[in-house]
Amino acid sequence: MILSEIEKQKIGKIAQVLAKSPEAFGAEALARLFVTHPGSKSYFDYKDYSAAGAKVQVHGGKVIRAVVKAAEHLDDLHSHLEGLALIHGKKLLVDPQNFPMLSECIIVTLATHLADFCPATHCAIDKLLSAICQELSSRYR
Repeated sequence: MILSEIEKQKIGKIAQVLAKSPEAFGAEALARLFVTHPGSKSYFDYKDYSAAGAKVQVHGGKVIRAVVKAAEHLDDLHSHLEGLALIHGKKLLVDPQNFPMLSECIIVTLATHLADFCPATHCAIDKLLSAICQELSSRYR
């Protein structure tokens, strides 16, 4: 992944924002995923699929913390995404097609909360999330 210095700075700023409330951002993004792509629910055994759902918040927080970690280690996504690819030491069984859809939901969530979410920020975070999707999807081939 090739990022300009400006893109790296924008990703760093977004990572700082995400790190302050990973559960809130993650839960909202997951809830969006479940509403816009209801088939994605089949991979989760939740009673409450809303952003207020306890399991949605825990899972969303884990995803966003992994995004923050990736943003802090742009040079080595492979080893820094290991925690997201494994749960309790086992390979995460998730359809790789859900990764890009969740990325879109993360971007929409950010855009709705950040007044300074400009096209350049959108492009930078999209590059990061696309690289994360590619890395995670490569683990399931």
